[in-house]
Amino acid sequence: MLFNIPVLLSTATFIASGKCSSHTIAVPSSPKNNSPVVPNDLQSMSIEFAYFPDYAGNKSHPNKFSKNLLQNLKSITGIAPKVRVGGTSQDHATYFPDQEDNVQLIYENPTDDQPIQINYGPTFFESYHTLGQIKFLHGLNMAQNKSTEQLELEAMEACTSIGPQLYLYELGNEFNFAPGTYRSTNYSLLDYSEEWNTKSAIVKSAVQKACPGSFPGFMAPSLVLLDFIANTTWTAEDLYNLGYDEHNLTKELCFHNYMGVNAAPLPPAQFDLQRTLMNHTSIVHNLGLQIKRSENLAYLGLPYTLGELNSIANQGRNGETNVFGDALWLVDFSLWAAAHGIKRLQFHQGLNYRYASWQPIESNGIPPTTRPPYYGQIMVANAIGQSKNTRIVNIPLSEETESAYAIYNGDRLSKLVVTNLRAFNQTTSDRPSREYKFHVPAQHKSARIERLTGPGSDALANITFGGISYDYALKEGKPVQQYSNEKTRIRNGLLTIEVPDSSAVLLTL
Repeated sequence: MLFNIPVLLSTATFIASGKCSSHTIAVPSSPKNNSPVVPNDLQSMSIEFAYFPDYAGNKSHPNKFSKNLLQNLKSITGIAPKVRVGGTSQDHATYFPDQEDNVQLIYENPTDDQPIQINYGPTFFESYHTLGQIKFLHGLNMAQNKSTEQLELEAMEACTSIGPQLYLYELGNEFNFAPGTYRSTNYSLLDYSEEWNTKSAIVKSAVQKACPGSFPGFMAPSLVLLDFIANTTWTAEDLYNLGYDEHNLTKELCFHNYMGVNAAPLPPAQFDLQRTLMNHTSIVHNLGLQIKRSENLAYLGLPYTLGELNSIANQGRNGETNVFGDALWLVDFSLWAAAHGIKRLQFHQGLNYRYASWQPIESNGIPPTTRPPYYGQIMVANAIGQSKNTRIVNIPLSEETESAYAIYNGDRLSKLVVTNLRAFNQTTSDRPSREYKFHVPAQHKSARIERLTGPGSDALANITFGGISYDYALKEGKPVQQYSNEKTRIRNGLLTIEVPDSSAVLLTL
C-alpha cells in the first residue's frame, strides 16, 4: 500500500478526559433478527507480494514463526486465516519461468518500503506450502500491458503450484490509481471495466487449460479510499452499472480500507493515535462509508470483504501504528465491521512496515518480533471463537473513547467486550480506570475475565491477552501463559468490571 496523492481525511474530535460509567448498561438478551453471522476467519491476512517469501520462507527454510502465529488463530477459531498475497508490488511483478531465484527485488532507493520491480520464478511458489493448510488469494499483475502471454503464464503457474490451497485470484491492485500511473490520465472507469473483463476471461481460459476443473474465481474490484480521494469520479456503484464482471467470475467483493494517510504536515504521533485510531467515533465514520457501499452492492449477492486494510496508509507510522494503542483500534474496528456484515478483514503485512502484526525475519537491525496489533487480532479471534453462529451487537456508550459489544452464540448471550480507548502513557503513574455495570440475563452467574493489556498505549512490548504472551523471544510465537485469568461473580444480573485506560476486556459468561 503506497499513496502519493492528495486525500481528504476526516478526523474525530479529540477527547482529553472521560468519566466512569455510573449507570447500569442494559445488554440485549438476544441479537436482532437481522444480525449477520460472523465468519470464524474474520481475522485474516494480506501479505505484500514482494515480501511473501520473507513471511513464509521456502521448503528448505520454512518460517516457523509465521506458521505459529497463523496456527494460533486457527486453534482459537477452528479455521485458519485466509492469506492474500498481493498489494502494490503485485502490479510490479513479472514471472520468469526460467529464473532460479525465488524473487529478485529492485529498489529505486535502498530505503524505500517497496521495490519498483519484482522478478519471480517457479521457486517463489514454494512459499505457499510452508504455512500449513492455508487458503490463499493470489495477486496477478494487471498493470503489465505488453502481451497477454505473461498474464497467462503467471495465472497457470499459480494454479498448478498452489493447487487446492488456491482460494481466489485477484487481478490488479487498487486500479483506481491507474490514471496517470499505469495508464494515461484519461483512463476511465469504463476503460477499467472493459480491460478487467477482457483480462479476467483470459485468465479463466488459461487456468482451465492448465488445471482442468472448476475455476476458483476472483475477489474484486480491489479499489481503495474511494470516499477520501479528492479528485476522483470513480465509484463502485457506477462500475457495476458499466457492465463490470460481465462473465460473473467474481466470488467475493473486495475493497481496501485505511483510517488515513501519512502526509505532511503530520501531527504528533500520540495525538493522532488518540484522535484517529483510539477513537470510536472515528472508526464508525470511517467504516460507515464501506457499510453503505456494501448495502448498495448487496443485490450482487456476494460477500463483502476488506481484502486489504490496516490503520494508517503508507505502511504506518512509528509511535502510532506500531504501539499498543493500535491493537485497541484493531479490536474496536474489527468488531464494528463484523457487526455490520463485513465478512473478512485481511490486515496487510510487509517487511519493516510500521503497522505490521509481526516482523517475520531480522531486517534493518530489527529482529523477528510479535508486534502489538497481533494481540488485537488474538483478542478478536477469541471473541468470535469456534461457534458457527456468532453474532455481534454494538452496545452504545456515551463517549468516543470507549466501546462495548455483546456477542451471541445464535440467540444466546455468551460474551461481552469492552474497550477503554483513553490514551495512557506508560511513563505516567496512577493509571485511571473506568467502571462498567452491565445488566445481563439472570441465568448468568459468573464471567471469566481475559484482558488485553500492556504498559500503556505507547508500548511496543510486554503485551498480553488473557495473560498469554505470543512473543517470538519466548517460544517463537507459540502461546506462553504469563499471568492467570480472573473470574467475577454476577449478582442479580449485574456484572461489574473495571477497565484501566488503554486496555480492553473480554468477558465470557
